Amino acid sequence: MNPMPIRLIILGSSAGLASAHRASSSYLLDCGDYGIMFDCGDGATRNFLSMGFRPEWVTHLFISHTHADHICGVSYFVQQRHLSRTDVPLAIHCAPEAVDFLTDVLQSGYLFLKRLSFDLVFDPVEPLTPWRDDHVTVTPYPTTHVDPMRAYAREHGWPDRGGCTAFHISAGNRSVLYSADLGSLDDLKSIPDRIDWLVIETSHVNLGDLWPWVDERNIQQVILTHIADDFDLRAADDAETRTSAKVLIANDGLTLDLN
Repeated sequence: MNPMPIRLIILGSSAGLASAHRASSSYLLDCGDYGIMFDCGDGATRNFLSMGFRPEWVTHLFISHTHADHICGVSYFVQQRHLSRTDVPLAIHCAPEAVDFLTDVLQSGYLFLKRLSFDLVFDPVEPLTPWRDDHVTVTPYPTTHVDPMRAYAREHGWPDRGGCTAFHISAGNRSVLYSADLGSLDDLKSIPDRIDWLVIETSHVNLGDLWPWVDERNIQQVILTHIADDFDLRAADDAETRTSAKVLIANDGLTLDLN
């Protein structure tokens, strides 16, 4: 039983091509006494602060993959936490192959882990292995979004920075799937868990294929995100005739009450 209200807040809803109106990918789970962040792109910290949150309130950061629009705000967020002089630990959950890279990114900006005001620990994400606390369960599911790029890196002697991960979030009697970036909709079709809310990117998914699958899975609400400035916002209107789910277009600051 979940003893407290839980909200999902869209901190950044833009696509890989930077937007003049939206921050890059970032999502915040408000668990009351603490927050859990999913990805931390450009502008996420600004939006986070504008909503009245304090950096030390976030105790866990899950990273779907290492594309810049999903991680370029990580070092800035860590810096804000350090400058607040908090001693509240932060855990970063990411692909095992990304740990050294993210450590180097932080320390190249003089955010030396041993000199931070708080303990920063990396907790490598293993596919299908849930992370749990008293209120939330987060289960990572691999997607194929970066598989071609991983193959290219290996072929040319570049480091493999890990795959891409979708996150299934269970909170109380509600469940959310954050798709992160996909190779195709097939990446999600093998996920067995119940999905009440689907937060899905629009850059790599055919919406015409999405709606039948949404109804097949009895998904109640769909939030379209990872939106480019040229995205046709009439997609939600068209969806009214294609699916029984309620469809929303994400905007920075959109707040979803999961209770």
